[in-house]
Amino acid sequence: MAIIEIKNLTKVFEGGTRALDKVDLVVNGPDFLVILGPSGAGKSTLIRSINRLVSTADGSIRFHDREITGIHGRELRDVRKKMGMIFQQFNLIKRLNVLENVLVGRIRFQSFPSRFVTSLFRKFSIEDQRAAFECLCQVGIERQAYQRADTLSGGQQQRVAIARAIAQGPDMILADEPIASLDPKSSDVVMGIIKKINMEKGIPVIVNLHQYEFAKKYATRIVGMNDGRIVYDGPPENLDHETLGEIYKGGEE
Repeated sequence: MAIIEIKNLTKVFEGGTRALDKVDLVVNGPDFLVILGPSGAGKSTLIRSINRLVSTADGSIRFHDREITGIHGRELRDVRKKMGMIFQQFNLIKRLNVLENVLVGRIRFQSFPSRFVTSLFRKFSIEDQRAAFECLCQVGIERQAYQRADTLSGGQQQRVAIARAIAQGPDMILADEPIASLDPKSSDVVMGIIKKINMEKGIPVIVNLHQYEFAKKYATRIVGMNDGRIVYDGPPENLDHETLGEIYKGGEE
């Protein structure tokens, strides 16, 4: 069964910009799927539509064979708990230390009263602290566990963000341009960590990228987008210069 099934997905922003144009996409586990394309291709809109950070008027998104395009409130929160999200700008709470930022991902396992108290007073169980620390070990940042998040380098902060995502125990991971603000060395480290999680845990991953070199190195499947449409869907080894020309036509890498 597909973990994500998207049919005829269309998104038009105010002003008439068509960010998604009748997109069809099926994602099976444990794919490491890279959405590749220039700025404005629709990559971020597509990935943010999956976890409903962007709402769409037309089309269907099914998650675990459940229609999610029209859900709201508690139903939407429950779905988002199962989708670990990694952002370009990390989205860490800068005044908290590294371990506390990862513990935010553990709040989903608590009942409502406990969740409220935890959020207010930052009191986590020993079990949650151990689980969060294990996530830090998985991304190689455990030595910075008690360091403030805003004192870390960009690559280190992104590792914390990855640890927070896997602390949720997600069914899939979404990553929106996770290496766009990193240098090449840090980018390689971050992509390697995400790939390792994908392989060892069998969690499907969808990553947006501009850089086709990283896409070809890490992806098991590449979806190329241009002007809101999918223009390529296949293995990285079939991504030739002609196809890259179609993906980046009229845009910038």
